[in-house]
Amino acid sequence: MSPRVGPSGPLSGEKIAAAAVEVADEVGLEAMTMKRVADQLSAGAMSLYRHVADKDELIAAMVEQVTSEYTYPDQTGLSWREAMHAFARVDWDMFLAHPWMLPATTSVTPPFGPSSLGAMEWALCALEKLELTPHAAARAIITIINYVQGSARVFLGERPAEASDDPGRNWQQRLADVDLEAFPRLRRLISDPLPHGERDWFADGLDVILDGIEADSTKDVQ
Repeated sequence: MSPRVGPSGPLSGEKIAAAAVEVADEVGLEAMTMKRVADQLSAGAMSLYRHVADKDELIAAMVEQVTSEYTYPDQTGLSWREAMHAFARVDWDMFLAHPWMLPATTSVTPPFGPSSLGAMEWALCALEKLELTPHAAARAIITIINYVQGSARVFLGERPAEASDDPGRNWQQRLADVDLEAFPRLRRLISDPLPHGERDWFADGLDVILDGIEADSTKDVQ
């Protein structure tokens, strides 16, 4: 049986995944259906099942394809902190470009593809300089990933048009007119204005995590 041929040539797993990424970028992961992907390819929905077993398998292929497009820099000359900042920034850029990756990465089950595994290997390599135990290194990486994903969810959430991209400033604006008499510490925090100008709140928050990782690494050598 000859492969189904569309306007862009024979179907393949790679073409189907690429089309699914385009659909998910436009309508989100939940609204991405096999029919929508087939329409994107000008093909019949049933023809997709010759290449992918179901939607879960397709999502796994999509995650792998997108992950492969976001590469981490050469670690030569980078400190472990610089490497972790690079690791977080690459993932941050990926989630902002493809918001559906946030729910997708929590729904994909092992085995992961080589690109996903390569990302974890890269991060583990960067943390070798701290001489953490393997489990401690994994815990550190997962904490960073959770921070990036959580920050991306907040950043991508619905915000008023006049809102800042800085969650801290948004928080102060939202509570500025709230009666905080019964919450003196919170009132003091909200009344203390943040410095004028742009601040890299994402990097600042990541440094708090990295400080904890560094402190944890010194426990074994004391």
